[in-house]
Amino acid sequence: MLGSHNIQLGRRLARTVLHFLAKNTVQGQWRRGFTLVELLVVIGLIALIIGLLGPALNMARRAAARSREMGAARQVAQAWISYSLEQNGQLLPGFLAGLPAFEENGAVIPVNTYGGGATISARWPWRLAPYFGGDMRALYVGAQGEVLSKLENGDHGEFLYFASLYPSFGLNSTWVGGDSERMGFLPQTLPNGQPNPLGRFFVSRLAQFRHPQRVTVFVSSRTPSAMEAQSTQGYFRVESPWFVLSQWAVKYDPIDPASCGNVSARYGDEAVIATADGSTEAIAIETLRDMRRWADQAETFDFRLTPP
Repeated sequence: MLGSHNIQLGRRLARTVLHFLAKNTVQGQWRRGFTLVELLVVIGLIALIIGLLGPALNMARRAAARSREMGAARQVAQAWISYSLEQNGQLLPGFLAGLPAFEENGAVIPVNTYGGGATISARWPWRLAPYFGGDMRALYVGAQGEVLSKLENGDHGEFLYFASLYPSFGLNSTWVGGDSERMGFLPQTLPNGQPNPLGRFFVSRLAQFRHPQRVTVFVSSRTPSAMEAQSTQGYFRVESPWFVLSQWAVKYDPIDPASCGNVSARYGDEAVIATADGSTEAIAIETLRDMRRWADQAETFDFRLTPP
């Protein structure tokens, strides 16, 4: 509302400046000259117009970018659901070795690919890619779209590797689908034969969700870049506020991606999320501190895993 008001005010001021200039012409020709006061008035009005329109235009650009990302997140969520339906309800693992992943042309990613084909295949992006018709662009929006274009024009092996590493959305793989680097896929029983309490603490099947409308699956992400000496607006994995211990800093740091689990509040203080029911929204980073947004079994704000 404030941005719209500023734009309207800027337009009125612009009309005032144009009216002032028109009054200082005679039959289409400029008067002999402006007085110093008149020039200062015009300059002041122009500066005021720029000051009013600048933030409003920035807000409009941010809203447009957020809208585009929400559309992309909706596509990603639908692809994620399609994967599960084709796998008889099994959810997409976030990181798990031994699963096949395919290039855009349908060929299996070779083991000797840059960075290691096994590592590329263990990450979820190239396993989800077939559900976009093999086109990774659905996972790369905004600034990350430019990153993908650069990768496509470079070494093919590097393209496969970095495309698996830096999608615009991170997967909540600790709690949804499982992550072998986050205590996922442990044996179902302990050496003494007793059930392992950590055997399946994450949701592994679509039908297991009790709260699909609130559990975050994908979220705007960021990480320190291995390609450049700065952070990049994309990473394949995001971390929840709590796991066994607290994982988020007290305050979101726009410079440090690890401050809030690689979640990127790149729209003011908001990130785009896609939930397990396929819906999307832009949500404040502080709202995402609630563990009920991450773990389906969470019933408290600061829920955490408590190993025996």
